[in-house]
Amino acid sequence: MPDWITTADVSTALDVEDDPADERLTLSTAAVRAAVEERRSELDFTDDASVPANVRAGAIAWAAVMYQSRSAPSGFSGYDAETALAEAGSRRAEIFRLLGWRRPVVG
Repeated sequence: MPDWITTADVSTALDVEDDPADERLTLSTAAVRAAVEERRSELDFTDDASVPANVRAGAIAWAAVMYQSRSAPSGFSGYDAETALAEAGSRRAEIFRLLGWRRPVVG
């Protein structure tokens, strides 16, 4: 399966070097890719051209937030994709909207 979101996409959004040895960049990108593919299983991820632009943009934004969370002095190295999204703050609603995910409902 081709990578419809890559470390190059995320590093460009972050304005950092796309370094294959950067574990934070690689893990953030892979974690978000896996989470989106699981939650949006109705989409065809076998061809990156078939992934809607809003889903791709939301995934790139989410991976960037996750990368930044993991690199923050107060961040936790154990952050996973869902935890980083919860900490996304003001970008969370935008990322949910782009990904096409419904808002969480309590109760």
